[in-house]
Amino acid sequence: MIKKARCIPLRVHILRAMKRRVRPNHEKTQDFLNELGRKEAGIYGEQSLDYYLKLIPETDHPFYIFHGLRLPFRDTFFQMDTLILFSNFFLVLEVKFFKGTLYFDPKNYQLLQEVDDNPLKVYPDPILQASNQCSKLQSWLRTRQLTDVPCEKLAVLTNPKVITKVLSSPSEVDRNVVKSPALSAKVRMLLKRHFSQPLDKKFIKKLIKQLLKDHTPDNSSPILQYGVLPSDIIKGVLCPCCSPYKVMKRIYGTWECLYCGGKYDDAHRAALVDYALLISPFITMRELKRYLGLENRLTIISLLKNLNIEFVGGTKSRTYNLTPLLTKT
Repeated sequence: MIKKARCIPLRVHILRAMKRRVRPNHEKTQDFLNELGRKEAGIYGEQSLDYYLKLIPETDHPFYIFHGLRLPFRDTFFQMDTLILFSNFFLVLEVKFFKGTLYFDPKNYQLLQEVDDNPLKVYPDPILQASNQCSKLQSWLRTRQLTDVPCEKLAVLTNPKVITKVLSSPSEVDRNVVKSPALSAKVRMLLKRHFSQPLDKKFIKKLIKQLLKDHTPDNSSPILQYGVLPSDIIKGVLCPCCSPYKVMKRIYGTWECLYCGGKYDDAHRAALVDYALLISPFITMRELKRYLGLENRLTIISLLKNLNIEFVGGTKSRTYNLTPLLTKT
C-alpha cells in the first residue's frame, strides 16, 4: 500500500522553468542544466522502479511504501528515494539510473562509471548512502521516542543495460546491490531473514502517522543559488513546440507562433506558471502587460478569469494570485 506517492519536487519544476526562461548566456546556465539533468535521470529511474515494486511478494501482514520521504535529522534533513515498512523491519531503497559500466569499490567508498570513451566519473558509494539513510532513520526513531525497528538497505540499479563490475568487497556488493528485475527475489530473502514477531498494529499506525507528519518538502530555491535575476528571465508566451523556445503573438483570440505556425488557445497558462515559479506567485496588471506582451487590459482580465485567477486589493493596487496554478503542475 502506497502511503506517500511519488511526486516531482518543486525544485525540479523551477529548474525546468529556468531551462525555458533564463537567457542562454547566463553564466550559471550550464550548472543548473547539469543539476536538472541529474535530477531528471533520478526521477526516470525511480518511476521505472514502480513496475517492480508491484511484484514484491504478498505477505501475511500489509506493507507500506513511502516515496521521497524527507525527515529531520539534527539541524538538517535526509531524504530516502523509497522506504518500505514491512511488519517488522524497514527497507531503504537507494535508486540509481546509471548508464555504461559501473565499478563498485565499497572499500574506498566510491563508485566509478565508464561511458563509452569518456573519462571515468567518480560517485559516492550507493551502499554507503543507503547505510547512512538507515542510520539517520534509526536516529529519527530515537528522537521521536519510537520503538527501534530494524533497517535493511538495497542500492537498486534501474537501467537494464548497465554493466556492473566489482573492485572490492564482493560479498557486500552481492548483499546490497540489485538490479530492479531481481528486487522481488531479494525482498523474499529479507522476509525470510526477518521472521520475528510482527510489530504491534497500533504502533505501526502511529509510526506511519509520524513519518507523514515529519515529512518536510525541499523548498530551497535554485533561483537564489544560481543568481538568476528577473532581468535574466525571457518574457512572453512561449511556443511549446519550438526548440529553442520562441515567443508567440496574440492574434485574433489565439496565440500564434510565427516560426512554426502553431496556434494555441491557453498557452498563457504555462507562461503564468513560469512567472509564479521564477519571479513571484503574485503579479500586478502592469507586470502582466509587460510579461505577456499584451496592452489590452480587458483581454488580460478575460484570460485570468478563464483560469479562475483571483485578485486582492483595490483597483489601483490590485494584485493577482497565481498560486492555484502551481497546484496543477
